[in-house]
Amino acid sequence: MKLLDEILNSLETKPADDVRVGLKYTGVEIDERIGLAYTFPEYAKPPSNVGNLIGKNVIKLACSWNLTEASIGVAGINALIKPKDYNEIEIFEHILKIAEKYEKIGVVGYFKPLIEKLPKDKEVFVFEKKLYYGFLPDSAEEDIIPECDLVIISGSTFVNKTIERLLELSNGYVMIIGPTTILSPVLFDYGADALAGVIVTKPQKALEIVSQGGGRRNLDNVIKFIYMEKK
Repeated sequence: MKLLDEILNSLETKPADDVRVGLKYTGVEIDERIGLAYTFPEYAKPPSNVGNLIGKNVIKLACSWNLTEASIGVAGINALIKPKDYNEIEIFEHILKIAEKYEKIGVVGYFKPLIEKLPKDKEVFVFEKKLYYGFLPDSAEEDIIPECDLVIISGSTFVNKTIERLLELSNGYVMIIGPTTILSPVLFDYGADALAGVIVTKPQKALEIVSQGGGRRNLDNVIKFIYMEKK
């Protein structure tokens, strides 16, 4: 987990002020900033230090193979990171625009509104652990991702630790997207070309939504998407 270690080493550690693990997302508050990360409910079990996380340094939990702990750790990282040199953007519209330049598109994660609108004249491969009709198992990534000239990766791959391998496999233009995306320039050294993550604009409301089981669409009014590109 060299990538995660490098991101962790780039940050000043601070204790968590609040930790919320919801059905869809996990939220961590540090210094009045909220970081989010995807929750993997099907693999969830309580953190080993449950009930005692507030006031502790939680970001090292990003390296844990307990995916609940990993979600807390990644959310903590996102609370600490203060991105620079970014633009506000409607990410799906941006992807649809640039997708016209590419022929073979690999999508890691189920981004339904995006996938349904990708150009029909392109080869599109969608990789998912949950096999919806027409999708490929994540085991197919090893063979197909290297052939794609555009690769779109869900930020949830930071939680399940597949991000570093996906970056190694990718030979095309690589975008990492979603509220879980760690907006660290370290990723550009590992092969990412663009990052699209979020800034939480209404911290307490975001924590309420996460705590009450809210998902991506429920968060629309409390986040704004920002975009960083490799220079």
